[in-house]
Amino acid sequence: MKSVRKLTMQLPGSTTNLGPGFDTLGLALGVYTTVTFELASKNDSQAFITLKGPVAQGLSATEENLIYRVFRENFSGGSLDTTDGAKILERMRITIETDIPLARGLGSSSTAILAALWAAQTFSSTAPPDPDQVLATAARLEGHPDNVAACLMGGFIISGYTQKGHRALTTRLDWPDKWHTLVVVPPYELSTAEARQVLPRRVEMVQAVNNIQRTGLLIAAVVKGDDDILKEALSDQLHEPYRIHLVPELADLRRALVTMPVLGCVLSGAGSSILILVHEKYKAEIKTYLNEWAEKRQHKPRILDLTVDKKGLVANYE
Repeated sequence: MKSVRKLTMQLPGSTTNLGPGFDTLGLALGVYTTVTFELASKNDSQAFITLKGPVAQGLSATEENLIYRVFRENFSGGSLDTTDGAKILERMRITIETDIPLARGLGSSSTAILAALWAAQTFSSTAPPDPDQVLATAARLEGHPDNVAACLMGGFIISGYTQKGHRALTTRLDWPDKWHTLVVVPPYELSTAEARQVLPRRVEMVQAVNNIQRTGLLIAAVVKGDDDILKEALSDQLHEPYRIHLVPELADLRRALVTMPVLGCVLSGAGSSILILVHEKYKAEIKTYLNEWAEKRQHKPRILDLTVDKKGLVANYE
């Protein structure tokens, strides 16, 4: 691959766990971060980070920006010939635009980390980025592979680690088109670190067995497109019972939807967003109900009607 002067990437958000699949299951969603890395001319005075759109304004435009930090720490010198001798890091300009709500359990940090790592490999070598290497580093930085694997590959991803070498393993399955994703986004952030602090260090054997069973059933439901199995599978005992007080909307929604034709209602990742799975024939009904439910709340959540992204990271080079 010839030397690149400009790289633009579109990266999908993601939802993970899907109930029982803690740190294992991920689903890429049709909400995106777009990041451009461009090598500026010698006398370019443009800010080195530009934030576009209202959501991106919540990000840092300094050297503390996650994308810049990960890029800087993984950039290995570069193959580009800057004839005026300026350093590539000093010449790099980064533009970030995103529609992914920040710190809401929808994979915004995963898009940042993957964009930075993909760019670091692109500008460090004339060889194309190695997806396996990018995934391994991203999983190490995130602490788990589920979000980054779904973002990188698109679709429904099962992920884990090898027993030796701690290499990320992934398998991609086709998500049934008939199952739609509605996301309730509360008006407050919830960091993954905060959500993990409330988890117990040990769980009972019966809880562990329940989640193993439900995760297996969930994967089988996806393979077979079986609505009934999916409904039974979306139950968790490892993380949601300990996090439910952090996201009061989850219990409220479950009570409100108990008689409605939904397939399941689970935390999206660690929260604060909530994922509702629904058959396509009931989507309009459930979406209308959720909008009405949200309007009645003092602090109104957003209701997102999202597709499942099937492409993953898409990169364009100039």
